[in-house]
Amino acid sequence: MGLFKKKTNKPSCIAFVDYEHWYISLDKFYSVKPDVRAWADELWKKYDVEEIAIFADFSNPSLRAELDRLRDVTSFIFDTKNSSEHYQKDFTDFILLDYIYRKAITQKDIDTFIIFTGDGHFKSVVRFLKNECHKDVGIYGITGATNSQLKQSASWSKEIPSDTEIYHSYMKMIVDNFNYLTVHREFGEKSTKDKIVERVCAKNSVSKKAISKALDQMIERGYVYRTTVLNENGKHIQTLKPNWELMARDGLWIQP
Repeated sequence: MGLFKKKTNKPSCIAFVDYEHWYISLDKFYSVKPDVRAWADELWKKYDVEEIAIFADFSNPSLRAELDRLRDVTSFIFDTKNSSEHYQKDFTDFILLDYIYRKAITQKDIDTFIIFTGDGHFKSVVRFLKNECHKDVGIYGITGATNSQLKQSASWSKEIPSDTEIYHSYMKMIVDNFNYLTVHREFGEKSTKDKIVERVCAKNSVSKKAISKALDQMIERGYVYRTTVLNENGKHIQTLKPNWELMARDGLWIQP
């Protein structure tokens, strides 16, 4: 299929992805979409990847829109849509767990099993793979949405995005707000730090503390600078303006 690389002396692995956890959690907490290619590249550098299997209910329009990007990484994509009138929320988990157990039995030569999920229901299969099958078991999950006992049961775990990536996503939200202020020519009262934090948090459902910290980092790095203007009442107020050139140089803003 041309998707996976030739065997090397790297450890072999199979990766199983609960894409509903990945996509929905990332959108809910950080308002960004998964970079599946970057994640797969990370695996390919470290392992001989035998298979990347992705599971989700693709009747969800947002998830269905991801299919082309997923096919760029793997052909092992499983639609877990349940047409039964007695639909169960955890049907994806059930299919994924069954697939993992079958692979553990049929592909005993695999060194590492990697499971991308945050669901604590997977603790049992992780312990089975470690204790009964003597496999190295890794857990990938979304920061703030991954069960702590699941992480502890694995050989290792890694949460994404990292702190750096999280704050990069917050900065992108702030840049989007500056775009809005520029288009609508609303610099002034609406471009004070408090107003910017308030609007970004309301739009993206993130904490004021996180956005305020990200904005402070942008000021420190020169992406945003302070300026003083007169408001409608003739009072001097301190506002913030973007350094578009610097943000474009560092990839925070793409000039239209």
